[in-house]
Amino acid sequence: MHHIIYLSRASAPLSDDQLHDLLLQARTRNAALEVTGLLLYGNQQFMQVLEGEEEAVRTIYESIKGDPRHQNVTAYADKAIEQRAFEGWAMAFEATSAARFDELTGYLVPAGLTVDATRLRQTDTALLVLLRSFVML
Repeated sequence: MHHIIYLSRASAPLSDDQLHDLLLQARTRNAALEVTGLLLYGNQQFMQVLEGEEEAVRTIYESIKGDPRHQNVTAYADKAIEQRAFEGWAMAFEATSAARFDELTGYLVPAGLTVDATRLRQTDTALLVLLRSFVML
């Protein structure tokens, strides 16, 4: 098992219909590749957890990096895991308020974060706990 947690900025604000279409595409593709996870959208930003077999997770992540709806795609975690955090979820989704999303990204300090493997390992568990709290209240 492997997971990637990333943050990106939407190239343009997405309407509810556009979000619905994106989520439908993600769930269909993820189910076919046996990838589970979580997608948060708020304040014109995405945060997503992708988990599954490494090749499938990397395939989806590379696709997202090339998707014109995303810009500034940054991985905060990219590692082998023992078990899924979102078992059975083709893609959980939560649209969050700008303030709530800022609270989450404030924890990560995306503008000032230096992405290095050592720091990612130290924050990975805390980040997953925080993300799960968004959808399991």
